[in-house]
Amino acid sequence: MRAIGYHGTSVENAERILARGFQASRNDYDWLGDGAYFFQDAPARAAEWARQRFGVDAAVLGAEIDLDGCLDLLDPRWHDLIRESFNLLVTDLQAAGQRVPRQTFGAHRLDREVINHAAHVVGAEGIAVRSVRAAFIEGEPLFPGSALWSRAHVQIAVRNQDAIVRLWRAE
Repeated sequence: MRAIGYHGTSVENAERILARGFQASRNDYDWLGDGAYFFQDAPARAAEWARQRFGVDAAVLGAEIDLDGCLDLLDPRWHDLIRESFNLLVTDLQAAGQRVPRQTFGAHRLDREVINHAAHVVGAEGIAVRSVRAAFIEGEPLFPGSALWSRAHVQIAVRNQDAIVRLWRAE
């Protein structure tokens, strides 16, 4: 299965990426772990994100992403792995006398560590996690009592650039 993702960036970064490929983000707040981040099927959302960060120098890249090897959190079959990875991570950190990362607004440190841990666990079993996909609730309800949120979206974090089948300048 394939998905179309959109990556917001600067014009300069877009040209570099088109020439040399992505450099995976490894920020401690990246909620889906290490990878290049895409808004699935949402070029306007990627453009909005890029404009907020780069102003008039914003650019959007489109990518066709092969979801083979995707730790797809839209699929419930992966949920037990994530729960188990959380438990193992907490146990390992506590045994080492380290703190469990804290979630804060805009910084999903614990999610990041759990996803990276899960990818490591299945990788050790010979299953490469090339990407991670999940829904993200953000913004505010569209109307009182609504389960529809103004900035909800699906994101894909591509961990292995081989999952990117095709890449283009989207705007």
